[in-house]
Amino acid sequence: MINAARALGHMSAPLWLGLGSWLESRDMAGLATTCFRNAAATTGHTGAEAGFRLGRRLLAEDRNREAAEAYEEAVRRNPAHARAWCGLGAARRRLAEMNAARDSYEEALRLDPDYAEAWCNLGEWRFVKGDAAGALECLERALRQAPDLLEALNNRVAALYELRRYEDAEKQARDAIACHPREASLHVNLGNVLLHTGRARPAAKAFREALDCDPACPEAHFNLATLWGETHHLANAISFIEHAIAVKGESAQRLASLALAQQSAGDHAAAELTCRKVLDLQPGNVSALITLAGCRSTRADHRGAIGLYEQALKTNPYMPSIYSNIAFNATYLPNLSAEQVFAYHREWAARFEASAASRRFVHAGEGDPDRPLRIGYVSGDFHRHPVGFLLRDVARHHDRSLFQIYGYSMERNRDEINNSIREGTEAWTEVLLMSDEELAAQIHRDRIDILVDLSGHTAYNRLPVFTLRPAPVQATWIGYFHSTGLESIDYFITDPYTSPCGSGQLFSETPVHLPHTRFCYSPPDYTPEVAPPPALERSGVTFGSFNRIEKLVDPVIAAWVGIVEGTPGSRLLIKAGNLDKEGIREHLRERFAAHGFPGDRLELRGASAHPDMLAEYGEIDIALDPFPFNGGMTTLEALWMGVPVLTLAGGHGVVARQTVSALENLQLTELAFPDVDAYIRGAITLAGDLDRLTDLRQSLRPRMAASPLRQPEQFARDLETLYRRMWQAWCRGERLPSDI
Repeated sequence: MINAARALGHMSAPLWLGLGSWLESRDMAGLATTCFRNAAATTGHTGAEAGFRLGRRLLAEDRNREAAEAYEEAVRRNPAHARAWCGLGAARRRLAEMNAARDSYEEALRLDPDYAEAWCNLGEWRFVKGDAAGALECLERALRQAPDLLEALNNRVAALYELRRYEDAEKQARDAIACHPREASLHVNLGNVLLHTGRARPAAKAFREALDCDPACPEAHFNLATLWGETHHLANAISFIEHAIAVKGESAQRLASLALAQQSAGDHAAAELTCRKVLDLQPGNVSALITLAGCRSTRADHRGAIGLYEQALKTNPYMPSIYSNIAFNATYLPNLSAEQVFAYHREWAARFEASAASRRFVHAGEGDPDRPLRIGYVSGDFHRHPVGFLLRDVARHHDRSLFQIYGYSMERNRDEINNSIREGTEAWTEVLLMSDEELAAQIHRDRIDILVDLSGHTAYNRLPVFTLRPAPVQATWIGYFHSTGLESIDYFITDPYTSPCGSGQLFSETPVHLPHTRFCYSPPDYTPEVAPPPALERSGVTFGSFNRIEKLVDPVIAAWVGIVEGTPGSRLLIKAGNLDKEGIREHLRERFAAHGFPGDRLELRGASAHPDMLAEYGEIDIALDPFPFNGGMTTLEALWMGVPVLTLAGGHGVVARQTVSALENLQLTELAFPDVDAYIRGAITLAGDLDRLTDLRQSLRPRMAASPLRQPEQFARDLETLYRRMWQAWCRGERLPSDI
């Protein structure tokens, strides 16, 4: 067709422009692009309009650099072309040129203050930069001009969601659906709000309605797979995204969705390749960078993960979870000094703590040092989780005549652990729907004296609430394994073995000791009996680890290979939840094979129900502790099941000394070794002493039952004594001195 037009002789720019528009309306995108390019080669305002349309076509094809060049030429020819400025902003944003993108949107709005699309794009820009409130203001401006603008309706729901205005988000999602009932993305957004607020079945209904609108909607399939564990939906998500890419071409958004689905399916190699394609199209794509970082972290490449998270911060420097992920990954790295790990944690505070100063609550510096105290616990883990198991018995043994316990829960679902903890509280508040300011105000209204964080930088934390200082005294305890980095948290509750003297410079908080241990283990009612050592029935010893495989950094694998190779007839059993995924299993096997480890001596197992997992300790003779990230709950469970745990004693920081503390409390310090060579020799020696293994198997549970690790009533008294000392120091206008 175009060749025929050329044969007719020279065509004017308006004719090329008109032909391109006609072709575009008939989904003949490639031919339309050629027409717009020919029209753009002319001068004047017609060339500017053609450049705008060319840029729009190129942007739709994710040819972002070419699109930016077309838009730049359009605004050079016609500086008053508001739509071209807006398109230029969109192209620059995809190229991660964030400040230039903002400038382009603002120029479009200077030229046309009522330009809805520009307000929408500026709102999206502010949302990505972490300013959800500013984004919402822009989106409202857009919707005043164009009430049915789909992208603005969707983004408004996202902004309300980010601001924790969940009721408003749900209402706006439903109103938008009334306006666009067949738009799958709106049903997905509604489902996300419902899911986050604990309404799993209505959320599933919304996702299924999205599929009714668009059977190929990958987000709906993906969310149903995540919600119910319906693996066919995850497979469908991947299949439909791949089909959409085949039909519509590779866009950054479609590829980013595919990468996330591939990661969730455990196909990390495919997810990484897909993320690379996304980043070729859109270098600053935050979703792809975070997905790629998650893949690297699962494969124990924590340095690579940190680098990717840092790239994501260049696009969105105001996303607290990215800073938390960086800090978390730093704790796994064996070659980082304790000071370097601490510095990563301080970066979160540097970004978010100072900005909260003007909004902090002020507390009078005097009070009755001996009155009953109100203690507030804040966590997203009041359930079958290490925090839940470690807190359950302590909560039940608090002296409620002197300590009134308030729970602030981020839970979406309840179980028997949650119910048990609730029974030990004076009041219980579900805080998932509350903004940071709303939760801080609630805590202040509750007149909490000491507010205790039980999440640190893990999922569903509420660290931003602590920066507002809703309570006069604030502390962090179980739930995390490092200083939070926040100066607005006064105390870090630890013990003499986890945090020995001389490590105080590694805390932003003041470290204070419980007398024996920071953990009080509560075995579940369904705990099986201790089984005999499996070495009695088979020809060799079984070493094992039920720790997360993220902890298995290369020095750990090398040490474990040395142990098994030095113990004839032995084998290694590794069990972890994500070893259900074939791709993750194969990658771990490859890492062991790289050390020359024979595959027939390595067994990998995935997740199982907790009672079954505890019973599987009956198949292990000796548990091997990873380093520098030790086991916490995993160590306590192994010991309770009669399995000795061997660890390194030379680590620095809380995370590297958790098992040492448990062994100190059991008076079994001979199972802790000063360096890797001693660790390997010690494991080989213990494996050769079947009498010692049998004795440990029989004695560990009664020894632990009699130790401070299993004395919840005394632990509660020790914790209350520490709380009272904190409060009395505050009444004097002081802070307790560091115990280390």
